[in-house]
Amino acid sequence: MRNPLDIYRTTRLLASNTKALEAQVFRRVLYQLEQAPQGSELEQIKALADLRVLWLTVLGLVTDPDNHLPSTLQQNLQQLALAVVAELDLPVAEQDRDWLVQVTSQIAAGLED
Repeated sequence: MRNPLDIYRTTRLLASNTKALEAQVFRRVLYQLEQAPQGSELEQIKALADLRVLWLTVLGLVTDPDNHLPSTLQQNLQQLALAVVAELDLPVAEQDRDWLVQVTSQIAAGLED
C-alpha cells in the first residue's frame, strides 16, 4: 500500500499541472475501453459512455469562445471530437474500437509531452 503522503504529493503535482491531469483523465477512460471486452456487457456500455462524455467535453471546450488555444488547434480538435462522436453513434458492433483506442491514446500521449 502506498504511503498517504506519497499519494498526496502525486495528487498535488497533478493538480498543479493541468496537462498531466487531463492526460490522466484520457488514460483512465482509455484503460476502461481497453478492459471492456473482457468484462460484462454493462462494463462495455459504461466504457463507451465514458468515452462519449470525454469527447463531448473536448468538443464543448474547443468550441467555447473563451478557449485560448490557437484557432487551428481548436478546429482540428473539434473535427476529431466530431469524428469520435460519430463513430460512437454507430451500433456497437459496427464501431471501430481499435481506432477509438488509437485516437484517445494519441491525445493522452500528446498531453503527456
